[in-house]
Amino acid sequence: MTPLTASEIAAILAKSLAAGHPSCLIAVLSGEELSTGLGTPPFAAHPARLIVEMGGSQPITHGSLGNQSLDQVALDQALRLMADDRIEIAVVGSAEIALPENWRLLFEVSRPPLEMVICGGGHVGQAVARVARLLDFKVTVIDDRPEFASRDKFPDPLVNLICQDFVAALSSLHFTPATHVVIVTRGHKHDEICLRQVIDRPVRYLGMIGSRRRTTTIRELLRRQGVEPALLHRVHAPIGLDIGALTPEEIAIAILAEIVLVRRGGSGLPKSAAGPMAKAR
Repeated sequence: MTPLTASEIAAILAKSLAAGHPSCLIAVLSGEELSTGLGTPPFAAHPARLIVEMGGSQPITHGSLGNQSLDQVALDQALRLMADDRIEIAVVGSAEIALPENWRLLFEVSRPPLEMVICGGGHVGQAVARVARLLDFKVTVIDDRPEFASRDKFPDPLVNLICQDFVAALSSLHFTPATHVVIVTRGHKHDEICLRQVIDRPVRYLGMIGSRRRTTTIRELLRRQGVEPALLHRVHAPIGLDIGALTPEEIAIAILAEIVLVRRGGSGLPKSAAGPMAKAR
């Protein structure tokens, strides 16, 4: 297989990011000349590179490291690394995966920018937008009321405002695995409308505000209307971690804390519970 050129690599990675998909660029590293049954990297004209792209239910690969067996080993490891949002660069050797002695692979994971769509421009929506911007989310806020989808409520010019009917606005947006949807509208009816529009979209996180009773009512209604249980199980409702939040700002922190937990992993428990101070006698 002809190795990928630098321009081809750049184009593939850019296309993957634009589609909202993570990708992984893989190269062979070694401190010595390698001559084994797998071949001798790199290629003469261009270094051997393999790109793994998560473009849907099945990964897509581009290029090659020079050998089909090596490509499969690298693919399997790339999928594991891309599933862990804490990892951006990793060097993996024969001690970790099935490689010849002294071989090492460099994995560079590219992830699309984080996006958040907030349905509702009220007090909670405003607070969520502020906290999300602190965490480098690209934020879009939807509200059908001009006085709430306004710069008076959202002074940050980087927050995209859409003053439109919720159905029309959500239908116009492109959702990807980098998208996080927070439904915090002014009422039960609008929450249900928004949830119905996005429940089957390929978003990373989908949360809806409301009491347990209220969210249960909406869940049962959608279930009776034929929404699959697997889709309902994706919805974080009531939204956020249970930290006793009362104010809009506290609720926003609880919501973003849950989103970080979903992305990064963790228990959501206080770290101090098992810390040295808790064990003091």
